[in-house]
Amino acid sequence: MSTNSLGRSSPRSYQVEQLTEYLHQETERSGGDVYVNGDRLAPALDLPPGKIDRLLRELSGSTPGLSFSIAARSPRTVWRVSRRRS
Repeated sequence: MSTNSLGRSSPRSYQVEQLTEYLHQETERSGGDVYVNGDRLAPALDLPPGKIDRLLRELSGSTPGLSFSIAARSPRTVWRVSRRRS
């Protein structure tokens, strides 16, 4: 977790960690793929849907243990999140 000069975590890094942990738990629980978008995750993470959509875009390709792909494009992109095979 990144920290600022006061030793506190930045809000963005906390949000990234919160989303990443949630996605790891959901893929583990489902035993496979999960399909998500900002609207679906907003209540669970207490973040605005648009913010979650931006974080998902940032996380795709850079999250250890998870694989992201776009499952559908609509007003809100639907992401398929899978456990990355070792």
